[in-house]
Amino acid sequence: MGIFTRTKEITLNDAINITRTTSNTVLVDIRDKEVFKKDHVPSAVNVPLNNVSTIHQRIPDKETTIYIYGDYNTRPKKAVKAFMKEGYKHLVRAGCIEDHHVREYK
Repeated sequence: MGIFTRTKEITLNDAINITRTTSNTVLVDIRDKEVFKKDHVPSAVNVPLNNVSTIHQRIPDKETTIYIYGDYNTRPKKAVKAFMKEGYKHLVRAGCIEDHHVREYK
């Protein structure tokens, strides 16, 4: 079984709701800092995919459930493997922000 077949995937809207109501969860935006500053989910923590090693500073507890979202260029699938290498085990892909905006404005 491949790494990505073991990883859960939900919508970004669902991830936002879960992280707002459940303890020991965090929503992580893996896009670059500049893109994050322009547009992001207000409760999200920015851990750019190109700088994954900073996750320990932002989320020290490796038992935290991390809901990861990105965009069409920086997809959450890429981050799952990188976060696993850093020792995090509870990872959920939460889609792309573009999909969230499409649903949000309908």
